Amino acid sequence: MDAPKSRLPLYLALGYTLLVLYASLTPFSGWRDAGQDPLAFVNAPWPRYTTVFDIVVNVLAYIPLGFLATLVAMPPARPALAAVAGTVLGIALSFTMEIAQAYLPGRISSNLDLLTNAAGAAAGAIIAARAGSAPFITGRIASWRARLFLAGGDIDLGIALIALWFFSQLDPSLPLLGIVFFSTGIQAQLAGLSAENAYRILGPVSVSLTLVSLGLMLMLLMRSMRSALAALALLVWIAALTKLVAASVLLRSEAAFLWVSNEIVWAILLGALFVALAAPLSRRWVRRLCAATLLGAIALALLKPGEMQSFLSLRLFRWSDLQLRHYTGLAATVAAVWPYAALLYLLLLRARDRRRIS
Repeated sequence: MDAPKSRLPLYLALGYTLLVLYASLTPFSGWRDAGQDPLAFVNAPWPRYTTVFDIVVNVLAYIPLGFLATLVAMPPARPALAAVAGTVLGIALSFTMEIAQAYLPGRISSNLDLLTNAAGAAAGAIIAARAGSAPFITGRIASWRARLFLAGGDIDLGIALIALWFFSQLDPSLPLLGIVFFSTGIQAQLAGLSAENAYRILGPVSVSLTLVSLGLMLMLLMRSMRSALAALALLVWIAALTKLVAASVLLRSEAAFLWVSNEIVWAILLGALFVALAAPLSRRWVRRLCAATLLGAIALALLKPGEMQSFLSLRLFRWSDLQLRHYTGLAATVAAVWPYAALLYLLLLRARDRRRIS
């Protein structure tokens, strides 16, 4: 990836750093000084209770950070030096998070966490350096970016926004492309629906709105409508594969296919049909329709129960520990914030299109 010509690695790195900050410092409340040295964890004995799951999660969580930070540094830095910079950045962030966790109730600073995070950052940095030193790989990626997407840093920001959306699909207890299960409560009553109808109607509508907003967003980012439709199909396929893998690893066997249903499949098909019908429209109308679907998704989110379903469905996971609360909380937060971020991005695109016309 050619860093001087594309800001995509920088946007992705910044977005992923925010996700790490959220996962490390949630719930962002109850801060207190326990009267202990916040650096005591550095020389402390190894944690008495640890699991392979915790170690794997800590390593995997920092691989993308080291990878993206290294890409940002290349060029002008050489691949080896960029890899060192990416690793140091990952270690510095992890070290800062461990110190901050000393002031959070329920969080424990750990030298093992620091070590595994550092290993993940180093692995990601090495992968990026090896890829960056191979002109065939970087040239192909740059060519792919230029051939399929419009030029400009604001387009790179949109691509990063699409990538951020994937984090809302990490919770396998939520439906494909959806963010909320509708259940009993005053919200369903306000909608004039029973609990069963609220799930059967509002849930799939939310899925369709999400799919349409993604498809229309891709139309605004890509050079051709055909490429946008193909990219949308690829996004749905990757999201489904992500759900399947996550469900197989994390969910109990009776809930392995909770993320998909006949209603969800029909909602996806209808959403895809709407996107295809919108293909001949001008950019102005595509942008307006995209904003309308995002507003619709936000309106439906206001009808959701008081808590996201991901918190209510921890019993469906094989492991019901603090890591999973942070895992599902992160997915729920990204899902809740993404429509607002996408609306702000549409305003940026509107200004960009106006500049091009003038």
